[in-house]
Amino acid sequence: MRILHTSDWHLGIYLHGISLLDEQEAFIETLPVIIKENNIEAVVISGDIFDHAISNPEAINLYNKAMTILCMDEKIPVLICAGNHDGAERLSSCNELLKKSGLYISGRINNEMKPIILGDTAFHLLPFFNAEEVRSIFTKETIRNYPEAMTTVINSIKANIIPNKSNILISHCYVNGAELCDSDRSAMVGGTNAVNADIFEGFDYIALGHLHRAQPCSDKVKVYYSGSPIKYSFSEANHIKSFSIIDTTDMSITTLPINPLHDMRILKGTYEEILGISESNKGNQDYIKIELTDTYIGLETQETFRNFYPNLLCMAGKSLEADNQITTLTIDEIAQLSPKDILLKFYLEICAAEPNEGQLKWFDKAIEAIEAIEAVEAVNAIEAVETIEAGEAGEAIEAIEAAGKGGGLQ
Repeated sequence: MRILHTSDWHLGIYLHGISLLDEQEAFIETLPVIIKENNIEAVVISGDIFDHAISNPEAINLYNKAMTILCMDEKIPVLICAGNHDGAERLSSCNELLKKSGLYISGRINNEMKPIILGDTAFHLLPFFNAEEVRSIFTKETIRNYPEAMTTVINSIKANIIPNKSNILISHCYVNGAELCDSDRSAMVGGTNAVNADIFEGFDYIALGHLHRAQPCSDKVKVYYSGSPIKYSFSEANHIKSFSIIDTTDMSITTLPINPLHDMRILKGTYEEILGISESNKGNQDYIKIELTDTYIGLETQETFRNFYPNLLCMAGKSLEADNQITTLTIDEIAQLSPKDILLKFYLEICAAEPNEGQLKWFDKAIEAIEAIEAVEAVNAIEAVETIEAGEAGEAIEAIEAAGKGGGLQ
């Protein structure tokens, strides 16, 4: 059996205020071709279909589209375990009914997690859980922490391993030794929910989700993260996104690269260096982060580079607060800088010091004067419009009266 392993779609996610729904739809639309060209017979999704437990309508519609393509159009069974971002109850609602269409979803753990048998393979679905859930189900077990909870659940599942079948575990968790990136938000906190890879011994392949870099986690056990199909933070800029394909005839694993709709890049260097690169890159549609090593960032710098990169999402530059430090701002944050913020950045860059109290007072007075002038100009503009409108109204009345006198009105 040939199985496509993927995870962490995070439908509905935003990157620095930009929706990635178009990116997600683009890779979903490639699935029929991938299935046909690689003779895929089942699709495994190891959690985090959605980015939020309560998803927006656009994300739900895209999920519906993907499942319709896979289960109805391509007649391919899909097996999903809920991740920590998914609303487990919502995701698995009507799961018994959906099985008839070839969509198998596990949202919550229980004490009778039977495998799903498809062809020569037994699929064991293990959704994301916390230790308290395990304590409430396995009441006779002593469970003090998450690793002990995982051991209890895994031992329960191992009791249902099917001899003479390829037994594949589908789960969403963090395994010790795996490489993290900035978008692996939940896994980075604390680390108390990490488990060792050898806990999964006995399964032929462990299809994991949760971390966004595609990677194996053990030399002894086939524990694999498929990684996310899209780059969800600039820490993933150098990742190669892919699907994993498992062939159960020999348990071989191959990766299939995913070509993004828009790639993601970080440009780092001095202002002049980045400007030189950008001039030959005008109109490039990649998602861009610029890191300037020799200057602060502001509206003028932003506008300069937005002329080259329409999808410039954030910039980093010298910090006001400390020497040799870099601060990062999104484009929206740069646009919201106050005049005083811009003055402080400029003064510090040019004079290597902060303006004194007297200078700041003069600046405040200048801003007040400009605002007063703008207010007067606005009032004058309004009065001018009102005068024009009054004149036009008067002319209209005169025209109506003249037409009436001439017999033009009935």
